[in-house]
Amino acid sequence: MPKQPRVSFPKRSLRCNVIVLSMASTVLLGFTVNSSQADPADSAAKQALDVNALPPAPGLIFDVQAGEYIMFDQLVGRLADRKYILIGEKHDNPIHHHHQAHLVAALSKADHRHRAVVWEMFTRDQQASLDENWQETPVSDLGQAMDWDNRGWPSWHDYAPIAQAAKDNNLPMIAGNLPDGLLRPIISDGASALPDTLANQLTLPEMPKDILERFSVEIAEGHCNMLPESMLGGFSTVQFARDASLARAMHDAATQSESIEGAFLIAGAMHVRNTIAVPWHLERFETNLDENDIAVVSLIEADDPSDTQPSISDYAMRFGAADDIDFMWFTNDIVRGDPCTNLTIGQ
Repeated sequence: MPKQPRVSFPKRSLRCNVIVLSMASTVLLGFTVNSSQADPADSAAKQALDVNALPPAPGLIFDVQAGEYIMFDQLVGRLADRKYILIGEKHDNPIHHHHQAHLVAALSKADHRHRAVVWEMFTRDQQASLDENWQETPVSDLGQAMDWDNRGWPSWHDYAPIAQAAKDNNLPMIAGNLPDGLLRPIISDGASALPDTLANQLTLPEMPKDILERFSVEIAEGHCNMLPESMLGGFSTVQFARDASLARAMHDAATQSESIEGAFLIAGAMHVRNTIAVPWHLERFETNLDENDIAVVSLIEADDPSDTQPSISDYAMRFGAADDIDFMWFTNDIVRGDPCTNLTIGQ
């Protein structure tokens, strides 16, 4: 089944992080008003710029719970020893895959926790092939060996650094997504289309009404509002089951081997939201998880500078809820066309 078209973003050109760095340097230095030059009425009003008042921009990392921007080393420190770390991406942005690889490598060295790397991009029926090729095939050739180019994902060259980080740190590679052949049956027949073994693993409950409503809106918008309303429920069930499959792969990897102490997830940003996606299912599979066992890091393309810059909360609500993301890592965007141009929806 062809992949769902991605949500449309306006064309924007790449921006240089030098601008952001110069802004951050100015803010970190701060300034004060010289009382000898200031109006006496304002002499007591020494002012200092607050770095956390900066609008989001490429290169900045924001800790949502702490309410502050942090450096990369601080991000690694705050993620250290988390059991499950979910790193959301926009699939076609190579900057995101570079950052994912950097974070996987840095954390693996910093806390020495041996985590599996679970991929949305590989499906469960590819696991045997992935295991074989992981041992025998150079990372640069792994995509070709796994038929990557024919599966609709952006270039393996962009994703290879993540696999290399896993290889360098001796981390297992896990195929987490549902097999492609199940998608149309689930759209037509719901969760009953799952094979018995997988159904027993996923133990899908009835989808909560609020999750169904959110998925339906997002799926409609993601398909340029061209899907018949009657199909939204089926597509939502696919999304729900995919999230459960990724969560189950993380849980199984972390609990079925004494040498594995957790899992990373490499997936689209909409799969890693705390209140609705993979973390929601992780808490079903492991009811004893505490609030520090799961962390969501979302790579987010910052808007172009303007007079009406969106705030952190504005970015959060683009993903559906204020508490869906723990850490926002802002990046440049890339130039894209309009995905709704010439789009047709097959039957």
